[in-house]
Formats: sequence, structure tokens, C-alpha cells
Amino acid sequence: MKIITLVFGLLISGFAYAQGVSVQGSVLDGDFDKEPLAFANVKVKGLDINAETSLEGAFELNLLEGEYTLVIDFIGYAPIEITDVVVSNTKVILNPVVLSTLKRTYDLASASDDQ
Repeated sequence: MKIITLVFGLLISGFAYAQGVSVQGSVLDGDFDKEPLAFANVKVKGLDINAETSLEGAFELNLLEGEYTLVIDFIGYAPIEITDVVVSNTKVILNPVVLSTLKRTYDLASASDDQ
């Protein structure tokens, strides 16, 4: 029984260690007075790890120690890549990320020339 308890304890501590370090930040809307941007996507480039921002624009990722590139995007907004995010043994808090809308224009004059 002691061996089972010891093995179980080692497994639990291994899983707790593998949880990683918290990387926190927020995403703001650059076109509307830097209001929080809810439901924006935050992805770790090259890995299948992502998060979605809360109603307050906040996100949190749990990553192992290392260096990462984060990609923040939202439909209709220009994506931003944050390179060289170094995760060590302490919590990482990023500066707010400000996304701006994609400026798309429609030239009505050229559309009427086609007719």
C-alpha cells in the first residue's frame, strides 16, 4: 500500500510541475478608445496551444519554460505577432496588445465604370 501511495504522489507532483508558468495579458481595440476586445484569439505559434480573451479582454496561457512567439488576432483586425516571449519560472505579464482594424476601402467609381 505504501508503494502505491508513493507512486500516486510522484505522479501527482509530476502533473503539477508540468502545468507550466502563467503568461497573462490583455487585448485592446485600437479603433474604439482602447476598449477591451473580447473573444480575440491568442495562439502560440508552432504549437496547438491557444486562448480566448474574456469580456474584459484578458487572457492567460500556461506554458513550460522556453521562448515562444504569440499570435493575436480577431476577425476584421490586423493580427500581431509577439516574438521572443521568454517564459522562466515566474509569472509573465505582457503589456496590453492593441489591435487595429483592417482598412478596406471600396472604390465606387471603378465599380460603376464596369457597367
